[in-house]
Amino acid sequence: MRLSLTKNESLDTLVAINSIFVLAANMFPSIFALFVKEVGGSVLSAGSIWAIFCIATGLITFIISRYGDRLQETEYLVAAGYICRIIAWSGYFFANALWQLYFLQLILALGEALGTPAFNAIYSQHLNTGNYVRQWGLNNSLTAIVTGIAAFGGGFIAFHFGFKLLFLVMIVLSAVSFISLMQQPRKLL
Repeated sequence: MRLSLTKNESLDTLVAINSIFVLAANMFPSIFALFVKEVGGSVLSAGSIWAIFCIATGLITFIISRYGDRLQETEYLVAAGYICRIIAWSGYFFANALWQLYFLQLILALGEALGTPAFNAIYSQHLNTGNYVRQWGLNNSLTAIVTGIAAFGGGFIAFHFGFKLLFLVMIVLSAVSFISLMQQPRKLL
């Protein structure tokens, strides 16, 4: 017997896979400035590096979203987003200069721009008529809860074991999300 939160197998699968990814993605942002400082930056550096991510995400999302609907299998955009983030977090594992952080944020922005609109599109395609608020609400509430757990977990890991282990955990969780997504039957997505 399978636990169903939405009474919709596609949505349950998407929520499960996305929750693993959200866990990975949100272990780092709350302590990002501390890492920037460790690499030799300042509060201003952290702000400008994060600004690059946000602005680049917006611009790249605008460009990609103009063409994303032309793809028949949008889950490949989600998968590409996971891969970009795995690459960027692998880069963070080795980063030791501020310029590298700026560059890695651009790769993260590409991952965000590829993955998030595509995930939202896939999720929207599987919503049950008349249950839009409930089904989007479930996704949003689980995302918020998992984000909180991730922020604490990321801080705990970085404090006790260092940033390198944190990045490895994030990479592994993202890889699990990628593999889980790619193993799903296309008709489910």
